Amino acid sequence: MKGWQKRYGKALAAKSPGFVQSELKRKAENAGGSFIKFSIQKTALSQTHLDGSRIKKSLSERVHRDVTGIREHHRDLFSAFLSRHVNQDVLVLQDAQSEYPGLEPILLEAHQRYLTRKQVSASESRKPGSPSERVSNEPLTADQIAESSKKSTEDVA
Repeated sequence: MKGWQKRYGKALAAKSPGFVQSELKRKAENAGGSFIKFSIQKTALSQTHLDGSRIKKSLSERVHRDVTGIREHHRDLFSAFLSRHVNQDVLVLQDAQSEYPGLEPILLEAHQRYLTRKQVSASESRKPGSPSERVSNEPLTADQIAESSKKSTEDVA
């Protein structure tokens, strides 16, 4: 950590987990909410199913398929739902199970929004003239430079 501090200085402090937590706590309290820290190792929310079983997932697996047969959810959204039911580093499953039917439509809508945004951003990057297509690492030839400067003078006139 010392080496990183020497190299990145204050920029590291502004992006550290402690800074993110303190900012989140400040914003939650300013909005009238609360901020509770709990152990992610003990709760393992992204691996936990509504029946209490835990099935380890790879980090790239973004969809939560619960063994109880409920619909698919985005992994982080379902973990956030479960986090509402953590009390002193213990997940209270009965509370999560009883609240889930009422929140299922909201979780499903949030997952749909995520999927829609993902598809829109993917199609945006494939459009002709997207930023990735407009910029080239290839050096310009003298003809291309002359042609581009000719176009810019025509635009002005």
